Amino acid sequence: MPPAASEPARRRAPCASASVLAAALILLGALAGRLAHLPDLSDLWWPEPPQLEPFALTDETGREFTERALLGAWTVLFFGYTHCPDVCPTTLVTLAKARKVAIATGAPAFDVLFVSVDAARDTPEVLARYVRHFDAAIHGASAPMAALHLLTRQLGADFARLGSGDPAEYWFDHSASLFVVAPDLRVVAELVPPFDGTTLAARLNTIRRFIEARG
Repeated sequence: MPPAASEPARRRAPCASASVLAAALILLGALAGRLAHLPDLSDLWWPEPPQLEPFALTDETGREFTERALLGAWTVLFFGYTHCPDVCPTTLVTLAKARKVAIATGAPAFDVLFVSVDAARDTPEVLARYVRHFDAAIHGASAPMAALHLLTRQLGADFARLGSGDPAEYWFDHSASLFVVAPDLRVVAELVPPFDGTTLAARLNTIRRFIEARG
């Protein structure tokens, strides 16, 4: 028969295990609470966002537009063309609404750059009329294919010219993503449709706060 002194020892062991389990549960609860307050990072290019490399376009005023024009401001960059029947006008309407929502809620405004992949038809004059139809603050730019690829290849923003037998009738299959560029020229996020003006404004503000908090 084992010594009587061993009985209390066997009874104390479960109490010690319960204490460890309780501490672990408290720790897990605290960790879950912290994770619940982290932003959704699914569309961020983080923690190593790429830096925009040099490129040169022509803007809606006929002036050269390079990456340096994006310094100092948050910018949403979108690729398309003025003859686009649906995606481009819908997205630009949404971006214009998101800008209004941001301003109305006191959040910092963001710039919008619409880059046309159809430089042959989208001259500066055409771009100027087009972008101002949606919002006077939206900028447009374009460039011949070789120069345009210096920008699109950095972002993986693929596009392809399609058409019928008539060389005057053509259209483009292009990326519908929105690329978010920080004031220091880091490309910090790629947002994919569908988009809504109110939720897009909130998402852009969340991204801005997240990036600014981390420097």
